[in-house]
Amino acid sequence: MRAVRGDGKPSLVCPQALLTKMMAGVIHTVVRQIHPSVFQDIVRGIGTEHGRLAAAEWRLTHGAARRGDGRTCAQCLEAIGQQCGWNLQVTIEPSDVLRVNVLACRFAEPREYGSYLCDLAAGLFAGVVAETHGYAKIYADQCSETPPLNCAFTIYLEESGDHPAIPDIIHPQMEKGSALVAEGSLESVQGQRLTPRELQVLRLIAQGLSDRKIAATLRLSVRTVENHSARIRQKLCIDSRTGLVRFAFCNRLAHP
Repeated sequence: MRAVRGDGKPSLVCPQALLTKMMAGVIHTVVRQIHPSVFQDIVRGIGTEHGRLAAAEWRLTHGAARRGDGRTCAQCLEAIGQQCGWNLQVTIEPSDVLRVNVLACRFAEPREYGSYLCDLAAGLFAGVVAETHGYAKIYADQCSETPPLNCAFTIYLEESGDHPAIPDIIHPQMEKGSALVAEGSLESVQGQRLTPRELQVLRLIAQGLSDRKIAATLRLSVRTVENHSARIRQKLCIDSRTGLVRFAFCNRLAHP
């Protein structure tokens, strides 16, 4: 897409806002078909998974330890916020508390269309902190008229019964398979080792291939691939495909 600059010369226009608006249209259509609370859980879950994946990549790139402190969490949040087109202000407060404010963003929606962007942001931030620190408990202090712009969140880094338990808290526990294996190890949490074929399947899953495409690549039946995938999840104690992707990425198994 092109637009005319002030000097009369054409310039490229980033289509991100247009694409995001089209996705918003899809979301508005879907939310009318399912219960709002179910949709809210789905959006938060998507945000959490992507937050963890993005944080895992950031950790590897910056050589950060898995159990990072508040400063590490803040740096990771700000970096991933930039990837989303958001300008975040992250403040570290005493008692292991982070305050996150969305000061600017490339795309926002009026509140009457739903607060899904707040839920998505909350899930994303919780996932980032859970991956870089090991624990996150978050709730929205403020959801503005145009979320996520000017939305504010509180993130607790340590578990405590004193933290407010309100309905929109997200408390993403780390999956057993995500903090359990030393990076680069092929041994599962149950002490079982992945077979060479299972490792092949896991790597192809991490590359985003469907079971049908994996079957074609390895010249196997789809049922055989499904059985391999089920055994991998059982060995690693991971109950989702996105969990397998994160495990492979964190353990540097995504590529041969």
